[in-house]
Amino acid sequence: MEEKKIIIPQGIYNNMLKHGRSSLPFEACGLLSGNNHKINSIWQLENRLRSDRRFFVEKRTIEKTIQEIKKLSEQVLAVYHSHPTTAPVPSVYDITNHPDNKVKMVIISFKTNPPFTKCYQIEKNSYEECLFCINPSL
Repeated sequence: MEEKKIIIPQGIYNNMLKHGRSSLPFEACGLLSGNNHKINSIWQLENRLRSDRRFFVEKRTIEKTIQEIKKLSEQVLAVYHSHPTTAPVPSVYDITNHPDNKVKMVIISFKTNPPFTKCYQIEKNSYEECLFCINPSL
């Protein structure tokens, strides 16, 4: 089960929440990068769809961000996005468009207050919940 766990520092988790709140009523999205299951960096991206049900980031923006991640000797460990009014469960659209089964999916739901977050491993057309730990000391 260890390979399905990621560690998110409290500060990065707080930045994800802030990004999600500031994007309401639309979905926020971004990348989380790091090494060895530990997140080191957050990359807030612009949801070009401005939708409350889907997100889309331009290909050149993704490519540029991945180049920056590689300069830090990190790798993309997770894609995060928010669900403004629904539970933190991957939609069919989320699963179908997930870029890589080695990359986790973190979903923050603003349906409740406080927001509720879950992490998933996406495999083909299905998903499995995975562990994530918010580390207040990182």
